[in-house]
Amino acid sequence: MPELPEVQTIIDGVTTELMGKEIRSLDCFHPGTVIRDPELPEEVFPAEFISSRRRGKYIILNFSGDLSVIVHLRMTGKLVADSSQEGPVNHERACFMLSGSSKLRFIDIRTFGKIILCKTKNLGKFMPDLGMEPLADEFDARYLEKILKNRKAPIKTLMLDQKLIAGLGNIYVNEILYRSKLNPTVPGGEIPLSKLKILAKETKEVLREAISKNGTSISDFRNVDNKTGEFQKFLRVYQKETCPKGHPVSRIKQAQRSTYFCPVCQK
Repeated sequence: MPELPEVQTIIDGVTTELMGKEIRSLDCFHPGTVIRDPELPEEVFPAEFISSRRRGKYIILNFSGDLSVIVHLRMTGKLVADSSQEGPVNHERACFMLSGSSKLRFIDIRTFGKIILCKTKNLGKFMPDLGMEPLADEFDARYLEKILKNRKAPIKTLMLDQKLIAGLGNIYVNEILYRSKLNPTVPGGEIPLSKLKILAKETKEVLREAISKNGTSISDFRNVDNKTGEFQKFLRVYQKETCPKGHPVSRIKQAQRSTYFCPVCQK
């Protein structure tokens, strides 16, 4: 599933593609992929692109006429810009027809992804309850201390809770905990403030580094130009046999997800 860096990379590409354009229409090729706000008028297109932003793992696109589009890629969704006149391609679930005869195809092998059309004023009705953005200035040791207080669950599991921290996923939490020298099994409420300062710092650094490398491509992730990211070349423990210091990497299961960590570096 695309995580924060991949979603941000896609938003940057989509913004470039949509700048100065309008959506002429939206075609849906798979039932349930496109969801409409019942308060929307029957005809919402054409609509001119205004702005974009990310909230957690959600893409939010704002258009003229009080129209917003929420895209949740889920496991295998991707948005691909295409100027060809070819009809639906393999696994294409929906397609935005843009001015200038270009397209923005929504391709999703597993069909779990969603595109939501809603009134901009109703965005809150269609978004889940999400925690703080980890790249926000307010995301610091004190915030972590607040949300982790008295928590007995493992820190790895807590960092994946979208109601606590928005946008983090399995790959990056593995990497963040390694760089923070924190064992993924330690209860969140037992981590001292001194280590939470390191955790907050490494969270921001890992995410910013991943964004600068256009995300991680291990399976399905592609940017809007259908190219892969590069951060997989810089992973230190995720799906590795040894850490950068040469110690064997252990793999365990936590909340049905694989956790990779170095028992030596992350005591």
